[in-house]
Amino acid sequence: MTKRDAQREATRQRLVDAAVESLIEEGYAASTTLAVQRRAGVSRGALLHHFPTREELFGAAIGQLVERNEQAVRRELAQAPADPDPVARGLQVLRSAFASPSFGAELELWAAARTSKELRAVLRRAEGAARRDLYRVIGEVLGPEVTGSPAYPMVADLTVQLLRGMAISDVLYREAADQEPLLEQWATVTRMILAARP
Repeated sequence: MTKRDAQREATRQRLVDAAVESLIEEGYAASTTLAVQRRAGVSRGALLHHFPTREELFGAAIGQLVERNEQAVRRELAQAPADPDPVARGLQVLRSAFASPSFGAELELWAAARTSKELRAVLRRAEGAARRDLYRVIGEVLGPEVTGSPAYPMVADLTVQLLRGMAISDVLYREAADQEPLLEQWATVTRMILAARP
């Protein structure tokens, strides 16, 4: 890689980092291309060279948000107390990680894509790899006893949807204790599904 290529890549990364930080700290509406450009400390030309549209910029940012979300899961897993029940422990770890600011920023991008065909198209492309990573991480958290079940793919899908819904509810109702019974109920249902013979 030439020095110029390295400089270009460093500028691009600075823009992506600035977009991610802006999304987490300020939210989607305030994260204009001008705000990101200023935060990154680059020229308008440099921004447009790397990301001609706001949608392309946030499409690049989603990959870094996903990485942060995976790191949040790993942090929660490392801090989680030992529990003989891998389902209860795994769901609690995932619930805590899904409440992270980076996951909230990712969900906010999804919500913005509802009214933006361009953003929706960019996010769908970027989310393909992200989805595989998410399910791989969920499998690592729940462990081989759970992932070895023929019912695991269904459990994983339903768990992701439940946790996303809970994260959206957190926007208005941040009292996590109110949702703990729901998580416990899902753990009970999950154990029943996993224990059922195919």
